[in-house]
Amino acid sequence: MLPDFNRLRVFFHVHEARSVSAAAAALHVTQSAVSQSLAKLEDELKAQLFVRRHRAVVPTAAGEALFAVVAPFVARLQERVGQIHRARHELAGTLQIGAPVEFGAHRLPEVLAAFARVHPGVRFSLRLGHPSEIVPLLEEGRLDMGFADLFEGPGSAERRLAGFEVAEVMEEALVLVAAAGHEAATLAGSRAFARLSGQRFVDYHASAPAVRGWFRHHFGRVPPRLEPALAVESVQAVIAATSHGMGFGVVPAHTVARALAAGELVAVTTRKRALTNRISLVRLLDRVPSRLERTFVAFVTQALGRRAAG
Repeated sequence: MLPDFNRLRVFFHVHEARSVSAAAAALHVTQSAVSQSLAKLEDELKAQLFVRRHRAVVPTAAGEALFAVVAPFVARLQERVGQIHRARHELAGTLQIGAPVEFGAHRLPEVLAAFARVHPGVRFSLRLGHPSEIVPLLEEGRLDMGFADLFEGPGSAERRLAGFEVAEVMEEALVLVAAAGHEAATLAGSRAFARLSGQRFVDYHASAPAVRGWFRHHFGRVPPRLEPALAVESVQAVIAATSHGMGFGVVPAHTVARALAAGELVAVTTRKRALTNRISLVRLLDRVPSRLERTFVAFVTQALGRRAAG
């Protein structure tokens, strides 16, 4: 059975001050009330907590053992209460965020840093992973929000996210690229579905969501057998693999602009406009967002929107 918490509070102040009178003054009660509270606590614990030495009280071994447990609890409680009070006037607390590896490692930290400069009381916990890992954590309430890259065109990804609020925050053009020599040897300039579908590919996941999305967007169908020669959760790794002739990969256009201009990589295009990768913010529909979450969502949407526009 746990001791009475009010008596533990009295015990904490007596131990801190080494004085019954000083503890009484801090608690705004009489010395008699403090002495009675200590006596009842000792009776509950069946142990003496202090001995009197002249005008001071000295903790016993049992008193020191109890203080070792109570002190961290009081310190943590004071910290949390302070955060609650500050939250009325300034944003404070920790946001639990999930994001795709590349976006979370290279694009999101700049936005988090900018937000932290404006709201220094805010902390972040960032979990990187594929949407198949992030979404279950959102459902379990272990993340406040998550970012997802949606490759496959309007509607399809959102249907898989039933029960979630999905809001687009930025968009970037995606291109299918290969090393110039590899493209010349395997395609020889052809852009026919039959020729393309027989190639080797590099993707971010074993299910090849980016390559599947590219084919669905440009041809309205996906090759029947599509197994990436390499699956790696990194744009830079996909670019490196394609540069070395490992296959064709889908990457953001801005990441390979120089290589394309230099003729090191070749983009496979069709008559359709480029496929786009939509970075969207995902939250549970029935979860009431805090003021901190609402402020952050507005900030990140504006910041990423400006970057995409630029």
